[in-house]
Amino acid sequence: MQGSQAVRVGAILAVFVLVAVAGISIGYGFGTSVQISARGATVTSTVTTSNSTEPYVLTLVIATNSVFNSTAGTMPAYFVLGPSGLQSSASIAVPAHRLIKLVIVCYDDGNATMVQNGVNQVSGTQGNTVLVENNDNINSTQGISGIVVKGGQNVSSIDPTLLAHTFSVSTLNLNIPVELSSTTVAYFTINQAGTYTWQCMTLCGGAAMDSPGWMTGSLVAQ
Repeated sequence: MQGSQAVRVGAILAVFVLVAVAGISIGYGFGTSVQISARGATVTSTVTTSNSTEPYVLTLVIATNSVFNSTAGTMPAYFVLGPSGLQSSASIAVPAHRLIKLVIVCYDDGNATMVQNGVNQVSGTQGNTVLVENNDNINSTQGISGIVVKGGQNVSSIDPTLLAHTFSVSTLNLNIPVELSSTTVAYFTINQAGTYTWQCMTLCGGAAMDSPGWMTGSLVAQ
């Protein structure tokens, strides 16, 4: 090793020893803990990375055949897809002041009547559009006749005859129509922290329309 290289290597080793002994933390930006050991001393630096520049992903699943009660029978319901599987949608937590990517996977293959005119129109999202991908039921009992894959389409409204549900927050002017047997992707931002009511704006489930965790609930931006 040449003399100048030996000096540089020695200087680098000296810095690491100094850090370990003095207890100076080093942030590497990897979102993990870094340990440096020297002369019996260990220093741990915990690095927390910020993903605020990336969208917060919220995935909702509309499933059918959930039993509401013994009288009403089965009804469709919204669920949150979490790390442990499907969870209640009665209270959905999202960040405020951050772009949200909402993915709605709809396994309901039946259309529904609109509560009011215009709920098949998109509002409150980026560009007032959503990406609709068909068909979520290609492997269902519909068989070959049910395989109609359109691919992804950016739309500002959907055909009312294909409307199954909506994810609507009237106080935010947010309305995301959901086509039957589809996956819908929307981007939006909530600019003020608070608790908002989300609601499906189609006549899709009788008593479930007004029951938190079925076709309504709270959207908590914090």
